[in-house]
Amino acid sequence: MKRILIIVAVLFLSQAYSQNIFDEKFDGCNTDYFKTESDTTTVELVSDFVKILSSNFDDETVKKIRGLLSLQIIVDADGKSCLLSLENETNISTANLAIKSIIDSKLLWEKPKEKISVILATKFYGNAVEVKRIGLSKEKGFHELAN
Repeated sequence: MKRILIIVAVLFLSQAYSQNIFDEKFDGCNTDYFKTESDTTTVELVSDFVKILSSNFDDETVKKIRGLLSLQIIVDADGKSCLLSLENETNISTANLAIKSIIDSKLLWEKPKEKISVILATKFYGNAVEVKRIGLSKEKGFHELAN
């Protein structure tokens, strides 16, 4: 767990002054104004994130994927997702995951009070998946958010 937070924090620090937290960037998101979760989760998932991934990855990917996949997702006022950036440290290429289309079309949230950037760190262990929400605040820096 601590290793996931350290890896994600190092990645974040290198991109701290950018709208895109991770190096692998995607187009199509409205980034005119949004906040990043800081001390608590501010929007809740309506969808089951792990189930969405497992049902939209092909069977071979589900069996073989290992490693850390960190996602920066913009949640708009209607609760729709838009994948803004990611860091893929898994053994499957981003192109083979088709993650942008999965996140943008399948992942739904409760309607937030304002547009928010959510950061999900997803660790694939084989038969298990661990998902952590990451926040950024002045006091704590990058840290795991409590549910």
